[in-house]
Amino acid sequence: MHIEIEREVHDMTLKTIVQGRFLAEEWLGGSLVPKGTSKSIIIEALRTLQERDGFKTVDTDLIELMGEQIRKTLNEIRKGKGDAAIAEDVDVVWEQDQKVVEYVNLAYRWKQFKAARVELDDKLAAIRESDVLLASVI
Repeated sequence: MHIEIEREVHDMTLKTIVQGRFLAEEWLGGSLVPKGTSKSIIIEALRTLQERDGFKTVDTDLIELMGEQIRKTLNEIRKGKGDAAIAEDVDVVWEQDQKVVEYVNLAYRWKQFKAARVELDDKLAAIRESDVLLASVI
C-alpha cells in the first residue's frame, strides 16, 4: 500500500478513535441511561470506546441504535428536539433546560463519531475495490 494511503487511513482511524472516546466520555459522564434490551450492549460499546479498545464491535446498526436512544430521550423532554438534534446542528444558547443542552451536545458528539466512522469505512471500501480493479488489470 502506498505510504500516503497508509497515512490517510491512520489519520482517519485516529479521528474515529478520538471521536468515539469523546462520545463515550460525554455519554457515560452524563445522565442519559440507555433503555430497553439494548442498554447493556450500548453501555459495553461505550466503555470499549472510552478505553480506546477499538471500534470493530461498534457496527453501523449499533451506532444507529445509539442515535435512536438519544433522539427518543430528547424528544421525550422536548417534542421534536431529538429529531432536530440528530438531523442538524441545534442552537442551545437560549435553552434553559440543562438536560436538553446535555442531550443536544450528546447528539452532536454522536454525529461526529458516526461521520468519522463512515468516512473511514468508505476509505477502506475504496482501497479494497481499488485492489480488485488493479488486480484484474494486471
